[in-house]
Amino acid sequence: MTIPKNWRFPIAVATLLAAMGVVMAVTAAGETQTWDEGIHLASGYSYLKTGNFKMNLEHPPLFKLLAGIPLLLLKPDLPLEREAWKNGWQIEFSRDFMDVNRVSPDQILKYGRIPNMLLTLLLGFAIAVWTRRRFGTAAALGALFLYATDPNVIAHGRYVTNDLMVTLFAFLVVTAWAKYLELKRQRDLVAAGLLLGLALVSKYSALFLIPLVALLYLFRWWQESAVEPAAKKRLSLKHCLVSLAVLAVLGAVVIGAAYGPETLRSLTGPALLDEMRPPTTPRAIHTGLRAMGYFFDLPAHPYLMGLDRVSEFDTGGHHAYLLGKTSMFGWWYYFPVAFAVKTPTAVLLLVVWCLGMGVWRLARGWRSRTVAALKNLPFKWVTLAMPMVVYGAILITSHVNLGVRYLLPVYPFLFILLAALVMQKPKVWLIAAVVAIQFFETVRIYPDYLAFFNTVSGGPGNGPRYLADSNIDWGQDVKKLRKYLESTAPKEKVCFSYFGTASLPYYFVPYDYLPETKDVEARKNVDCIAAISVTQLYDVYTAPGTFRWLREKTPIAKVGYSIYVYDLRKGRAR
Repeated sequence: MTIPKNWRFPIAVATLLAAMGVVMAVTAAGETQTWDEGIHLASGYSYLKTGNFKMNLEHPPLFKLLAGIPLLLLKPDLPLEREAWKNGWQIEFSRDFMDVNRVSPDQILKYGRIPNMLLTLLLGFAIAVWTRRRFGTAAALGALFLYATDPNVIAHGRYVTNDLMVTLFAFLVVTAWAKYLELKRQRDLVAAGLLLGLALVSKYSALFLIPLVALLYLFRWWQESAVEPAAKKRLSLKHCLVSLAVLAVLGAVVIGAAYGPETLRSLTGPALLDEMRPPTTPRAIHTGLRAMGYFFDLPAHPYLMGLDRVSEFDTGGHHAYLLGKTSMFGWWYYFPVAFAVKTPTAVLLLVVWCLGMGVWRLARGWRSRTVAALKNLPFKWVTLAMPMVVYGAILITSHVNLGVRYLLPVYPFLFILLAALVMQKPKVWLIAAVVAIQFFETVRIYPDYLAFFNTVSGGPGNGPRYLADSNIDWGQDVKKLRKYLESTAPKEKVCFSYFGTASLPYYFVPYDYLPETKDVEARKNVDCIAAISVTQLYDVYTAPGTFRWLREKTPIAKVGYSIYVYDLRKGRAR
């Protein structure tokens, strides 16, 4: 039976997305909650049930509200009578919600993870549709293949985190705005404004879209001024200011609507200036918010208060790990290194190939025509390249170096750009190599996608040489550790040091304290199977050298690549 031509593309897209969805669902079922998931779920469910948004103020509410909707079917208990809720202690509140509940943590996670998986699939669909319209069917399928088989996307697409949501809306904002700049239709402007609002209430990192849309406008204006007659020009300074004002108004409306009752309460509450804490160090965002609060008499809306808190968090720094070192303020080269070791080898191969072709063209004399080429460059290429440049420039200035998940908004544009460039003059050997390498790495890391490291870096076993924390270990592998111990050492004493928020009594067998390096006598007497999270092992959130004595030993297993197991039993066969 021959498949009609007009059915082939939808079937191929559906097949790739269905396979991706199955892999996410199956592997998610085998993992416990990551550090942030309980906080997001407890906060989102409390928003829906109480209308109070005081928990987890450093993240906007949209994703948490969406993740909390499926929980309405389960009707879990909401511990409003406990001290954690009364005092706004989000970590303790999440533990009360996840661990002291008539609904099991597994059920809460199962339902709470569904929305993010659907958003991840929706982003794949958007990539395929937009790329086909702009670059053709072959490029669309190539971009979708790179996306649907990327271990980093699969990993974070399964969790209750807002990284894929902001990636989705950032992609939609850029494509809608680019369409408006090309066609100048009001409906595209409205769409871009509403999508911008949705991006901003997904994650504060979406603020990079504000300078991005301005730069895209200026570039398009420059192009049109060079190639179109003056009578046909419609881009201008006035048009730019009006368009940006419309974006701002529509975005503000969406933000206000997302916070619902909190927005109404803030209108009659204290002023923003009265609620903002004096900064311990100078902060540009804090200064800007104070100026806006002064000139416009803004209320202490939770979105603005959360933005101030995030800027304080970034300025104050956060524990980070890179290449065997720890720091509170990070490194400018953290994300370039993360990209190099966490991006699939096939994608890196395409990056090298495309860069090589660009250098070759420059060497043949294209350099002298660079400005003219930019003026005549189809705007669709600018739409892909500029978001990566702007967002990348912002990332390298950040003091919060927590994981490759912060790079996710770059990947859709990168996948499309690479697929479109390669498909201009496709090389069969290159396409075959990319497909084979991508499949090999994706299958090899199954089901431990969070701990993926590419073959060039030495694979997941070498991950701690480069990165830690949510790049490898986010507390997700307690179930896998339990299965490993049940199959290899069911009656042995276990010592454990765990980085995570999963309830060990619920998932785990009894365990003892794992001695630190300074506990000399305790180390001499230790007699157990030792298990330790990679983040703990490499002293990311502990004093330097806390578990150095274990790092000097060879593990007998790496469970999920995030928990290392050591045989410290005395006088018995290993």
